[in-house]
Amino acid sequence: MLKLAIQWFWVLLRRTAGVCLDLFKVMIPALIAVKILEVAGIFGPIADAISPVMRLAGLPGEAGLAWVTGMLSNMYGGLTLTAGMIHPLHLNTAQVTTLGCMLLVSHSLPVEITVAARAGVKPWFLIPFRLITGLIFGIILGQIFKATGTLQDTPSVIWSAAEQGAGILEWVIGTLRSMATIFVVILVVLGFMDILDKLGIMTLLKNIFRPVFTPMGIGDEASTITVIGLVLGISYGGGMIIREAGRGTIPPRQILASVSFMSICHAVIEDTFLVGSLGVWAVAALPGRILYSWVVMYLLLLVSRRLSDKRIMSLCDPPKSSV
Repeated sequence: MLKLAIQWFWVLLRRTAGVCLDLFKVMIPALIAVKILEVAGIFGPIADAISPVMRLAGLPGEAGLAWVTGMLSNMYGGLTLTAGMIHPLHLNTAQVTTLGCMLLVSHSLPVEITVAARAGVKPWFLIPFRLITGLIFGIILGQIFKATGTLQDTPSVIWSAAEQGAGILEWVIGTLRSMATIFVVILVVLGFMDILDKLGIMTLLKNIFRPVFTPMGIGDEASTITVIGLVLGISYGGGMIIREAGRGTIPPRQILASVSFMSICHAVIEDTFLVGSLGVWAVAALPGRILYSWVVMYLLLLVSRRLSDKRIMSLCDPPKSSV
């Protein structure tokens, strides 16, 4: 028994190392680029250019750099910058929650849009879809927090990154510390997800979510795949839907609905843990994100029902099987 546990943990360590290696290949250049912009004095002008959009969500303009970094690189890059901005910008829990939830909806666009495109969903639709839904989610949360005056305290952060404005040595040390913490977080998350899979929780989730998927236009053909994307991430769900789309087993309308939903609501366990480590309010990050995505997809279904099959094919043209 002990031998099996050690073997499982060793495999888990290797998986974590592989994931982190891929992440750091993207994250490190992004962080260096942002540091260069800061040292060159371009930080302020970029923040000023983005600030009108961010202020709609009740955020300072500088927070736009974290959002843009998350969109162009990945969640980890965006969250690392967010962590470094909390104290210098005096962000409260409401603001961290708003920014974190915007990152949940709009992140890793180059990779995830590529996966979606291989499933047949056109980038010209999905890119503005994710940008607009991410911004609207932030605006809704920002207005709710402003109107209610809630979450105005200092966020409970369990890890931190190098602060903007820090010296080069401090920045390097802070960044290395962040990467070490990210490794631990990913190790815990992957282990937890592996246990859920072995316990058969995926089957249970499929039965739970099937009635929820129907009003979004996601039928039985795509429900299992959508659950996988919802829990594990769009790379898993998207990979499966690419294969099934090529076989012609899923209608284009369901592919469009499934991929659109997975794009704005995926990896809910991993992502919630990650943003939670920065003090993001869990109610907004998990049930709030799912509810918001459900409403968005319901509205999208109402619109798509009015579109002809030809128009749907212009939005989603599934790959043809080579068999």
